[in-house]
Amino acid sequence: MTENSPSASLKPKKWPWRHPPTACGIQVNHCKNPLCANLGVEPAARKRGRLPVGEVRNEGVGDYIVVTTHGRTALKCLLCNETFPMQSNLAVAEELQRIGDYLEPEAPVCQNGDCELFGDSSLSATSSHTLYGTNRHGTPRYKCGGCTKIFAQGGKPTKRQRDTHLNRQIFAHLMNTVPIRRTMKLLKISASVLYARLDFIHRQCILFVSARERTLVERLDLGKRYISVDRQKLLVNWSSRKNRRNTIMLSIASADQVAGYVYGAHLNYDPAMDEDEVLKDLPRFGDDKLDAPFRRYARLWLEADYQKAATRAAAKPRSATAHKKDGAAQERLSATVKARYERAGEREDIEGGDEPSLDTRPPASGMLLHEQVVMHAHIQLVSRLLRRADKLRFFVDQEPGIRAAIMAAMPERIKNRTADAFYVTVAKDVTIDQKRTLVNQSIKDFKQACADNPALTDEEVKVVLARQEIMRMQELGSWNDKWLRHPISDMREPVKVICWLTNIDPVETDKQKREEQLDHYARLYLKASTTQVDRFFMQLRRGVTMAERGVHSAAADGRLWFGKNAYNPSVLAKLLEIFRVYFNYCEVGGDEKTPAMRLGLARGPVAEEDILQFAPMPVPRRRAAPRVSPPPKENPSQRRAGGALNQAQESLLATP
Repeated sequence: MTENSPSASLKPKKWPWRHPPTACGIQVNHCKNPLCANLGVEPAARKRGRLPVGEVRNEGVGDYIVVTTHGRTALKCLLCNETFPMQSNLAVAEELQRIGDYLEPEAPVCQNGDCELFGDSSLSATSSHTLYGTNRHGTPRYKCGGCTKIFAQGGKPTKRQRDTHLNRQIFAHLMNTVPIRRTMKLLKISASVLYARLDFIHRQCILFVSARERTLVERLDLGKRYISVDRQKLLVNWSSRKNRRNTIMLSIASADQVAGYVYGAHLNYDPAMDEDEVLKDLPRFGDDKLDAPFRRYARLWLEADYQKAATRAAAKPRSATAHKKDGAAQERLSATVKARYERAGEREDIEGGDEPSLDTRPPASGMLLHEQVVMHAHIQLVSRLLRRADKLRFFVDQEPGIRAAIMAAMPERIKNRTADAFYVTVAKDVTIDQKRTLVNQSIKDFKQACADNPALTDEEVKVVLARQEIMRMQELGSWNDKWLRHPISDMREPVKVICWLTNIDPVETDKQKREEQLDHYARLYLKASTTQVDRFFMQLRRGVTMAERGVHSAAADGRLWFGKNAYNPSVLAKLLEIFRVYFNYCEVGGDEKTPAMRLGLARGPVAEEDILQFAPMPVPRRRAAPRVSPPPKENPSQRRAGGALNQAQESLLATP
């Protein structure tokens, strides 16, 4: 490479330090061990030269070294010796901005192409526009602060639409298991009309939910929130006979365990990105010469990188641990937990989520995102929405990437004991008859415990059972994490084990305080569950046909295919966001309440018409300061003549 090439001219001669710099206040490259003093402390920007012979370095807070694991650059904490892969802070910040952009209120934007404020939605630009009445259709008008031209924006959502009564029917059909083609046939509309109305419904849902969820940031009555987090795979059918590989996209969602409200459901997919444009822009930043955490486009999966990663994953020898099919359900679940630890340790990036497969491909339009970036951004968004909650407890699937995202998003809250994280793993290979047997045995054990403790309430008996399980916790995995078996079984979670990831409390030495501490631990373990997020995923698969599970084709290779699934991933992404709003505000539970009602975001079930006709209020304008009249001008001739008017002016000017 010559010195005059673009990559050589832009490549810095020396990095200021060897870890990705902070981006928009986000720094995820620090120790994730909750017991370490380096939790939340980024690497210190100081040189670590060689010491003279015989001297020993005293490691301090902020001391890390750069190492390589599985061919990937990583940081090693010198206080606890934990090693973790480096991630791009810029990628996390970009993704957080993308998924959180809906919370920004809709502001007027100048539509004059010759104006310097054209298309500028920044606060400084939008605050310069002035509300200028409405036009004859009732649409608000604004006067641009740059070019002084008048433009209209907002107004009735259904303007320029015909047959607006179809909107509600399309909304209801798409959310209740009616396929796209069947919807077109029933309503006698064309594909262009259907997809145009789908875009309209999606926009209305985003406007509606942003006005509600924006209030969460400043609410002081949130109290303690218990949040379940899990991931779901969604299938997109192949779109070309030349490449009959499907696309697998991963969705991560967080649901409130008490209210059932889903705070976010995000795919590792960005429909706005185009790989051809990205490839043209890569040489400007030298991404092809940089490690992944330092790249400008570290957020995106390039097709070449995807295929290389899939090839390496396919050639990698797998652990010999087989899934245990015999024995008790508890033993099989423990074997599953161990196998997950081993599979995570075999990854190139332990925090990177599921590795690519040669049987899948990136989408034909838009671009896939690295899963660890989406996990970090998702947890960042949820923790910021609930930043005023007294305490946050996360019950998450056994995925190191989600654990790392929680440790990176809330290190200070973890240290001051206002945030916690728990792994929750549930037995999935249990038949309905086995579930009934386990639940009946759990009921029998609970009744016996109640008989042995007649002076205690049912809740206190559950605490006693949980404390017994605390004494029987077993260490699993290479980190010897302590796992507890939940003492109560139900049909949704017949057997589950829990690992407390952030238990950094010192053991109380006083006997009474120790008893209170153990009771508190038992109550936390009893609350551990992922039922609400699992319920959302189940309702999504049942309500949206494009989210249904794929089936094996009749071909010998057994490729997954399903006629109702999406061919365009952007349509699936829109339906996922629409369904989250429908689930939170329209779906009524057994208590005749919606999740939004339980969380205090709605006073009653919201009808589809209210969402479709929702129009955000114009952005409030800051009132201008009252105009001060200038003092009267002096007349030199009157000053010389000493007239009465001149004396009055002098006295007025002399008055403080």
